[in-house]
Amino acid sequence: MSDVQCEVCQDVVSKYKCPKCRLKYCSVGCYKDHQDKGCSNLPQETTVEMEVDVHGNIMSRSVLFPTDDTVMPSVLEKLRDSEHLCCLLKNRHLRELLLEVDKSQNTELIMQRVMKEPIFTEFADEILQIVEPSEDGGGSDMDEDV
Repeated sequence: MSDVQCEVCQDVVSKYKCPKCRLKYCSVGCYKDHQDKGCSNLPQETTVEMEVDVHGNIMSRSVLFPTDDTVMPSVLEKLRDSEHLCCLLKNRHLRELLLEVDKSQNTELIMQRVMKEPIFTEFADEILQIVEPSEDGGGSDMDEDV
């Protein structure tokens, strides 16, 4: 992954992308600034098709219309196998937050609220480290931006 500057502050390397418009940003502060200025949805959606057997094992996979934001099935399998994510998901409060996000009609509003929850930001940061690992292999500096 190449180093891309934050599209909000232009000062530091971006680590995240807005879920609605894919604008690259570096921190919660820049995300909030971006949301205050407004953003729009992209019409393009990524479709991933997978065949799964009765035991939940992936038998075949194909990605239609892949973009730079497409999470490939092999990476999704890494999420499934992450011990840290499994441990985090044992937290009842985190599971309740995830259900709220999943059921929400206003994802922008609910994401602004749940991103203030330390357990949710830890969960999101861990996912990002698996999906988009930093080139140095570190990640301990993630909490400095939150």
